[in-house]
Amino acid sequence: MRTKPSTELTNAAALFPIGTVSEQTGVNSVTLRAWERRYGLIKPHRTPKGHRLYSEHDVERVKQVLVLLEQGIPVSRVRDVLDNRVAPPALRLASSVETDDPWRHYRQQMVRFIHRMDMRLLEQTFNEAVSLYSLELVAKKLLQPLYHDLAQQQQWLSATTADYAFFHEFLCARLSSRYLQHNSRANGKRLLLVNTQATTKHVETLLLANTLSQHGYLVSLLSHYITLEHLPLVLERTAFSALLVLGDAVNLTQLQSLITLYHLPAFVSGTEINSLANQHLHNLPSELAEVSQALDLVLETAVA
Repeated sequence: MRTKPSTELTNAAALFPIGTVSEQTGVNSVTLRAWERRYGLIKPHRTPKGHRLYSEHDVERVKQVLVLLEQGIPVSRVRDVLDNRVAPPALRLASSVETDDPWRHYRQQMVRFIHRMDMRLLEQTFNEAVSLYSLELVAKKLLQPLYHDLAQQQQWLSATTADYAFFHEFLCARLSSRYLQHNSRANGKRLLLVNTQATTKHVETLLLANTLSQHGYLVSLLSHYITLEHLPLVLERTAFSALLVLGDAVNLTQLQSLITLYHLPAFVSGTEINSLANQHLHNLPSELAEVSQALDLVLETAVA
């Protein structure tokens, strides 16, 4: 005797694929799967072929997870809060407690290891942070603020330039390695990521390359004295689904000629784009967590 499927599973309108949940919550699919496998935060249904389907309750739970993470609760303790095994106030008794605010805690550790030029312990702290939180959140709450502060500090206190240089080299090395690892496993659309200001935006470019490759995009990165004049030969040799350009003063007329000639959309940072005036030019979101979603939307529309 065959078992009838549950009412919830037969109600297609109440269940959503992982891509839809990612769009609604801003959490990429890799992180959603990690939250399920590693921490048991969500338990989606499965189709006979193994595809995940999320209920409205699952979507709300993902949003609750984001709220708790923003409050500084480690992802490893979020489930206890959501399941009422630990009350949120118990986790936030005093904001001055070092481990109660993970971002301040990680920052203090990183600063200490930077001062000591201890690459090994600095990497351990980095690895711990990205094992508990998404790289996008770690970048927003920890890496970018610390990197910016060290850059500012060395402007008025030149003796601290070594601190900035050490952290810069660490981030470049660690993010490059991480990007290459993700890129080797990516099987999605090909993207050409170009940084026309390599001397000032290299870390930002590597963070973006990490985010995109982790999302499944296959990213080719150009970030060494590259200008738009260098791109025609590259675009002649290889077909890309989109072009991403980072820079504070991108020549939009020149860029328009490129995307018209090679029939691909372009995303630009540092220059305001009127997407209504040109449907093939788009603003690149400033928030890392929003970039993959923006690309997915444009590229899926282009295919349709």
